[in-house]
Amino acid sequence: MDQDVRLYSRKKMELSGVEEVESFTDTEILLQTALGRVVIEGSGLKIDSFSTEEGALVLHGEIDGFSYEDPAADGERRGFFGRLFR
Repeated sequence: MDQDVRLYSRKKMELSGVEEVESFTDTEILLQTALGRVVIEGSGLKIDSFSTEEGALVLHGEIDGFSYEDPAADGERRGFFGRLFR
């Protein structure tokens, strides 16, 4: 499965190839995608829609950044708890 990411003025993001929403808060969203785990960080983050059949997710808020986690990290989280218990 391919994956596309579209970011509009750091306020709206559309992603395809999303397999699962692992966790979400208003400051961090953790996704499992076709190309690995993705962490989206920001403030006021809200998921507008998520289609499990199509693997399409749309979110909005103040998006500060997103990254793919290193698969060699063996499940380590970069989020709040990952930093807290490092």
